[in-house]
This record gives sequence, C-alpha cells and structure tokens, in this order.
Amino acid sequence: MEVMATIYFSPPFTTQIQIAKRVGIEGPTLTRTLDMLEADGLVERLPDPSDRRNKHLRVTEKGVDALNDIMEIAEKLRARLLADMSAEDVNVANKLLSLMQERLDEGLPPLEGEE
Repeated sequence: MEVMATIYFSPPFTTQIQIAKRVGIEGPTLTRTLDMLEADGLVERLPDPSDRRNKHLRVTEKGVDALNDIMEIAEKLRARLLADMSAEDVNVANKLLSLMQERLDEGLPPLEGEE
C-alpha cells in the first residue's frame, strides 16, 4: 500500500530512486516490491527518455482500483482505532509522532557531554 500510494500521489515522472527515498527504503528493497507489483499488473515502469538508467513509475488502472479498496479498508480500521478520541488528542499524537520521525530521519542529537 505504501509504495503504491507514494507512486500514485507523487508528481508525474517521479523516478524509482525518488520513490525509494520517499518511502524510506533502499533501492533493492523497492526493486523487489516493484517486481511483485508489476507482475500483478498494479504498477508499471516507464523508461526515462532523457536517461536510460532511470525508470518512471505509474500505478495502473488495476492498481488504482486495488489502492482504492485498500484505502477504504484502512479508513474503516482508522475510524475504529480512533473512535472516542478527540480531534485535539489525535492532532497532538500526530505532532509527537512526526517529531519523533524527523529526529530518527535526521539522526538523534548527541547526549549531553558527548560531541
């Protein structure tokens, strides 16, 4: 779901390397995932006319249908998970998780006394 959604919501002509960075995985891991998605007819790789080494990615019509089904299921699960939680609490939790993700992505600051 994450790879397909990232491809779907990325600007046209986004390369495989850019998708791997956005998802936060290594290129070979994305390649294996794309191989499976492509074999199932859910995504396609298109040649980059300006650089043969790059491939652009696109979710196929079948992939869009599958992604819509997945999103519908995820939304139902999300609603159950967040039931009885206030919007304010959800926003606070999202901010905290985003901050933690940023710190992990950038690397943790050194401990006091360590440089």
